[in-house]
Amino acid sequence: MIKPDHWIRQFAENGGILPFNPEQINPASYDVTLDSHWICPTRDPEEIKGDSIILFPGEVILASTREYIKMPRDVVADLKLKSTLGRLWLNHSLSGWIDCNFQGQVTLELQNLGPYPRTLRAGMRIAQLVFLAMESPPEVAYGEGGRGNYQGQTGATRAWSEDFFPIVHDKREPKS
Repeated sequence: MIKPDHWIRQFAENGGILPFNPEQINPASYDVTLDSHWICPTRDPEEIKGDSIILFPGEVILASTREYIKMPRDVVADLKLKSTLGRLWLNHSLSGWIDCNFQGQVTLELQNLGPYPRTLRAGMRIAQLVFLAMESPPEVAYGEGGRGNYQGQTGATRAWSEDFFPIVHDKREPKS
């Protein structure tokens, strides 16, 4: 069941969303804003801290929400890009699911699918969280029992490393 505005307000006022702005509450979601940390693997340096970044056509960056979320053990959230930005051909691709008990800033994978460069600014409303009640709390929630690689994350967080997911520098097929 989707959580309504009054549940979101109470959740946020009790420390579930930091910082909390009541003006960002919608009837069935909460608007989240961009932080000032950006990771773009095609740039040098790839990590940038600043008030804005230009996202060029075809480019992908990792960003994060300014808001730090402390999810309950019996509620999950689905992140959806603001429709206004979708109409400008900005895409939030891939990971939009937030598990119960997650705590941290949410990492966003943003891509410019349009023909024009777009400026992203820290503090701009980028997406909305839709909160969904679970039937009951899980036996083991995110961050418990060694689960949850990103528990407590702050800023944009990359998952790739040479050990985890090697980069192939030779575009030819490997020889068998």
